Amino acid sequence: LDTLEKWVTEIFSEIPNNGLPKPSFGHLTQPFDTPEFHKLYRVIPIRKVHSLSITWALPPQEQYYRVKPLHYISWLVGHEGKGSVLSFLRKKFWALALYGGNGETGFEQNSTYSVFSISVTLTDEGYKHFYEVAHVVFQYVKMLQKRGPDKRQVIWEEIQKIEANEFHYQEQTDPVDYVESLCENMQLFPKEDFLTGDQLLFEYKPEV
Repeated sequence: LDTLEKWVTEIFSEIPNNGLPKPSFGHLTQPFDTPEFHKLYRVIPIRKVHSLSITWALPPQEQYYRVKPLHYISWLVGHEGKGSVLSFLRKKFWALALYGGNGETGFEQNSTYSVFSISVTLTDEGYKHFYEVAHVVFQYVKMLQKRGPDKRQVIWEEIQKIEANEFHYQEQTDPVDYVESLCENMQLFPKEDFLTGDQLLFEYKPEV
């Protein structure tokens, strides 16, 4: 540690501190308020694969990192058991896989907006019925919205325990990657949450 501290001091101590707070772009609201956003785009893929991606633009969620509402929603959307979207679509032979979520950094989440995406890998038959597939996804999201999160604290606590176990028993990563990750966290979280802010769930707040 003494050697590392010496290196850091030698390399970085001459960088001037301008004393300015980090920039915020929270005043730039509704970046996707454009006719181009509310459209269906067809893209011809390079490989032979059919994929349907649905993206929602949301207010910035980074302030709720202790609750992680988008992680909670992605857990419900990505569930593969009985009663799930994917289970229904597989019975119809329309889909092979489904993923929903937000990367919580960079383009997907910042001080201006957050995006939430659901991506469905379709079969050839599913591609023929992609409108119906999209309709099923919207129906499921609407159902979650109507039922609300109040009855679902058990699910939130289950996610919390799983994430805590993954944090405590995580495999050792490359030191350079770990330092890079911590440096990113220093821009996003208070000091006490540098190590855990991007991984752990701390508070259940159904209103969020």
